[in-house]
Amino acid sequence: MLEKTKSATNFSQLIPGGGKDYDLDHDIYFSPFSLSALKEMHRYSLDVRLYEFFEFESFKTINETEEYMKKLLKRMSGSCQDRTAMYWLVRRKSDDYLIGTAGLLNLNYSRQSVEWGYGIDPELWGLGYILQIQDILKKFTFEDLELNRLYGITMVKNKRTIQSILAAGMKHEGVLRHYYCKDRRFFYDGWKYGMISSDYFHENKIKSNKCSSHSSDDVIAAISSVLEDDTIDMDTSMENTYNWDSLNHMAIMVSLKNTLGVNLNPSDVSRSTSVKRILEVINN
Repeated sequence: MLEKTKSATNFSQLIPGGGKDYDLDHDIYFSPFSLSALKEMHRYSLDVRLYEFFEFESFKTINETEEYMKKLLKRMSGSCQDRTAMYWLVRRKSDDYLIGTAGLLNLNYSRQSVEWGYGIDPELWGLGYILQIQDILKKFTFEDLELNRLYGITMVKNKRTIQSILAAGMKHEGVLRHYYCKDRRFFYDGWKYGMISSDYFHENKIKSNKCSSHSSDDVIAAISSVLEDDTIDMDTSMENTYNWDSLNHMAIMVSLKNTLGVNLNPSDVSRSTSVKRILEVINN
């Protein structure tokens, strides 16, 4: 556990993942949050799909996007010792394209805990970026900040996010009744989840020590249980299977983890789009 002064300095000054030129495990990178990205962020902020599980309505003007960005910047103001929130831009390495934002908030040094949050351009959903963001934030929380707990809350009906959370190794910790309110009259339960440092380091130990192999029958059984389809075979893939969509893809990754003990990194998840590819990834 780091002293508060050192942890606060790391929180305010370090970039999760080390920036574009340091993180070799992902094809995205984090950069400082800035109004210079206003036009880029406004581009996807107009997409109503982004707000399905937010409590506020979609932005319609660039001024609304600017006010929101200023609100986040204000949360990051003040001395690093008193700062409890940090946000970053998330860009694609190949072309610096802005794919979304990510943040850590409600930092509590006494409890050694922090909450995460992120948003991705809906046009890029299902491409594995969310798992990469989660991977970078987990490493930053437990290795750079040396905190004990990372947590979050989402709406119980946000199935896509919940599947990615489970695939990332988070544990369900309960339901908060009527936690969210939309339009001042619609209430929704909150799905609470978290990870502690021992979970994180145990998960990484399993990944580094993995030496078992699995048969095609093992993989087919795991996929069949999720898709509820007994016709799955070696030729099955996302391309030729109607209900193997991005949501069920995350569910399949969770099934592989729970039934076979397979923990895939984000890049492996994005490549595991068929029975054959999954076998190649987990056995090689």
